[in-house]
Amino acid sequence: MKTIYKMKNNDSESRFFTSIKLVVITVLTLFASACSDDEACGYTTPSDTFPFSCDSGMDVAFLIDYTGSMGEAIEGIKSSISSIATSIVTESGGDYRLSLSVFDEVTAGTTPSYNTQVGYTNLPTAQKQVITTGTPTDQYLTMMEPFATANQTTFSTQLANLNSANMSLGSGNGFAEPGALLLDQILNNNFSGSWRSGITKLVFIITDAPAGGDDDINTAIDDTFLNGLATQANLDNVQLVLVSTLASSNYELELINNNILGDKMIVPNFNSIAENIITLIENICDGNEE
Repeated sequence: MKTIYKMKNNDSESRFFTSIKLVVITVLTLFASACSDDEACGYTTPSDTFPFSCDSGMDVAFLIDYTGSMGEAIEGIKSSISSIATSIVTESGGDYRLSLSVFDEVTAGTTPSYNTQVGYTNLPTAQKQVITTGTPTDQYLTMMEPFATANQTTFSTQLANLNSANMSLGSGNGFAEPGALLLDQILNNNFSGSWRSGITKLVFIITDAPAGGDDDINTAIDDTFLNGLATQANLDNVQLVLVSTLASSNYELELINNNILGDKMIVPNFNSIAENIITLIENICDGNEE
């Protein structure tokens, strides 16, 4: 006769859960020994994803309208560049790169007054673009200072050249200006240098006019172009920031409003431009920490 042994229910449950515990402990031990950091384990923490905290590093590009009405804004930035740079250095923990570029346009076939001045002629050819595809105007896109590590000093030197005898202020031609063309070169063609990954990336656009492409007018074509730039910035985790005296421009409606975590400050004048920029930097960095 076959004898069947039965364990008591309590013994059975006890042994079952003991076995499960041993398996879990073994798996966790193996997992811990195999993973020395988040990347090795294949998962992310909040600091690994957009928006990145500013203390993980900052690349900050300044795009400035260089037409005749922008002298006040440029002088305001020049007079307070130390404070602006200090804000970026502080927020980034010293891990920062700056770039400075300007956009201007002239009547087709002519040249701006700074075309023969040392602030412009001393720049490498690769940092100077002239677009001649439009009928009424030519666009001048100039990279004064490309991205470089902890480059506050050289950035300040190039900024000092603007609106000076070394590089007199441009004139513009009509109302709309070619800032979107410069932004396109920076986002899509590394005009300011390659962006770093895993850091806060900001583009400041400082202007008192709408974007007008290569034809000196702002139309639905320019709106669509700006919308596409916002999409590209989103793909690259670039936050776009507008400082302007013009409310409801196509920059604001089509670019900033479609950029993830983009920001703007519409002001009556550029009297406090440096303070405006510092406030925006601090607000963005605070928001990126949340």
